[in-house]
Amino acid sequence: MTASSGFSSRRTRKPTGCLTVLLLCAPMLFGCKARNTVKASPPIQVNVRAPVTRDVPDYLYATGQLAATASVGLVARVQGFLQAISYSDGAFVHKGDLLFTIEPAPYAAQRDQAKANLASAEATASFDELQSHRYAALARLDSASRQQAEQTRSSRDAANASVQQARAALTQTEITYGYTHVLAPFDGFVTAHQVHVGELVGGTQPTELAQIVRLDPIWVQFNISEDDAARLLRIIKDGGSPNGADVMVAVEVNGETGYPHIGHLDYVAPQIDPSTGTLSVRAVFDNPAHDLRPGNFAHIRVAIGVHRRALLVPTEAIGNDQSGRTLLVVGTNDRKIQARTVATGAEDGDLTVIETGLVNGDRVIVDNLQALRVGQTVAPQDVPPGHGGDTP
Repeated sequence: MTASSGFSSRRTRKPTGCLTVLLLCAPMLFGCKARNTVKASPPIQVNVRAPVTRDVPDYLYATGQLAATASVGLVARVQGFLQAISYSDGAFVHKGDLLFTIEPAPYAAQRDQAKANLASAEATASFDELQSHRYAALARLDSASRQQAEQTRSSRDAANASVQQARAALTQTEITYGYTHVLAPFDGFVTAHQVHVGELVGGTQPTELAQIVRLDPIWVQFNISEDDAARLLRIIKDGGSPNGADVMVAVEVNGETGYPHIGHLDYVAPQIDPSTGTLSVRAVFDNPAHDLRPGNFAHIRVAIGVHRRALLVPTEAIGNDQSGRTLLVVGTNDRKIQARTVATGAEDGDLTVIETGLVNGDRVIVDNLQALRVGQTVAPQDVPPGHGGDTP
């Protein structure tokens, strides 16, 4: 009975060992099956565009400042008490308008005295002229001596000289009297007055009363680099205009876009400044509404020709890195992202000219740029140009 019991006990433990092995293997089987079900993520979809090809105006860009075409100090050229101010500070005036009056009475008296002196000299000269003719006739008849005739002729000549002297003195007093009325020398805006009514002005040196500034037309002054200067001078030479009057210049000031003000060059410096390596240039603009004011900072665009069959891409597709300006393009065969370092040119609406680094037929990624990386495989989706007149 004892042996039988031991045998029976061993038989009952055997199935238990097999079950344990199966249970231990089960997780391994399930684990292998789970790893085999992982799938690769599909390529991210990106929008791409081919460069637009068309002729684009070629510009050079600069920054500068607006300047008045005339700015003059109004000064007291005679001494006296300021009697009247005939304009409002900052007002627009026309050429010849009265601005200041400086005690005219003393100078009017001097003028009147000079007029009287001239009248007296003319009367004396008239009498001496008659005497000269009378004695000349008597001398021919031997009724008067030749010496008397010569004396009367001399007196006549002296009287005529006195007339000229009196007339010049009158002219001088009229000029001086004119200085008592300060007039606008041209159309423009007059600054705030620097003196007050009743103040003595024009002492030992001229006293500045105010300034007048002409705003129409107006200048913009700027400097360009040697390379841009060479391009500009070539255009001026081809146009046959020494001061560049055939070269169109456009300007925009703070708060403006699209370069709304159109003018032309009117001065190019004869030499490049050796200390800065730049050329001084000036353009002139009509400014009838006086929107442009001297001292304004200005963005300047100068037309210097046409870029034939230029390649353009959306400006928003252009990025920056350590190598400069870049574009992301999709490889034709492997559909992987490539980075292209490019040189950009003029802007034309929402497009920018690519000077180098891109060829016609490249597919440029135009959106979602921050989420992409070089070498990544993508699914490119072509989108239309979306710019009027584009020719892909």
